[in-house]
Amino acid sequence: EGAKNARDAFEKLESQATTAFNRSTSRPVNGGGCYIATAVYGAYDCPQVWGLRRFRDYSLAKSAWGRLFIRVYYATSPTLVHLFGSKDWFKRLCSKPLKKLVKKCKEQGYADTTYHDQSW
Repeated sequence: EGAKNARDAFEKLESQATTAFNRSTSRPVNGGGCYIATAVYGAYDCPQVWGLRRFRDYSLAKSAWGRLFIRVYYATSPTLVHLFGSKDWFKRLCSKPLKKLVKKCKEQGYADTTYHDQSW
């Protein structure tokens, strides 16, 4: 009974996050921009962002929790980048964790070559 309640609550949260995402951006739920990484690295098509997009598509998108994270990220990050993406303090704040994640992605074998988003 407890597991069913938890699953129902998770599905409701995921649905709410999807709805918020759809309202917050015109990008489709399948794929989308790496808003914060693009702001930090200065381009959507650069090696660091390619590796992060592969991580999203080949790792995060494979689990329910990962998909929920993706939806929450896409519901919030466009606004954050719109408000703060050009600010040096925002780029500095996000840079260190992104560099660690990019390094971890490389160590796990995610290539940083040209990449076209997958549908998940």
